[in-house]
Amino acid sequence: MKRICLILVSVGVLLSCSSPKEDRYVFEEERILDTETGDEYYLNKMDTLTVVNIEGETSEIVVSAAPFAEHDEMGKMIAKYKDSISERKERMLEDKKERLRKQRIERYADYDDDELLKRFNELHAENAEFEQQMDVMKELVRREIVIDKDAPAMLEIEEADLDLDIEYDPSEEEADEL
Repeated sequence: MKRICLILVSVGVLLSCSSPKEDRYVFEEERILDTETGDEYYLNKMDTLTVVNIEGETSEIVVSAAPFAEHDEMGKMIAKYKDSISERKERMLEDKKERLRKQRIERYADYDDDELLKRFNELHAENAEFEQQMDVMKELVRREIVIDKDAPAMLEIEEADLDLDIEYDPSEEEADEL
């Protein structure tokens, strides 16, 4: 009987010690929760965490100084943060290109294809502002009047220097000419 009790107690202790222990840190979408202290950690920069303690006080710590810095989930969270920043930058760049495209279409709406090509040739002959020439060239390429492979030759530049997404904002005098 003593052996049976001893075996049952031993098995009970063994099972309680080997049961999976709940992780102290809970990694959520944009925060890490410390279940023991109630502190919340927010990743707001690549290398900085904002800590909000249970009293509502905030402080900043370096990611490498966080108690869970070596945790796999932290690495995944940083990778996800980097991806979201890259996506945001890409989206902003696309929005800017779309805005420039709409402005360009509006700027040259009064020109038919031949007039726009003539305007480009005049600007090029006058050695007008390079950005302005590039802007007109982009519209010519968009309208398929000029093939984009011919654009560097017409602008008399190297192909590597060609940037048809250049930002051009005409002054009031130039806007009147257009």
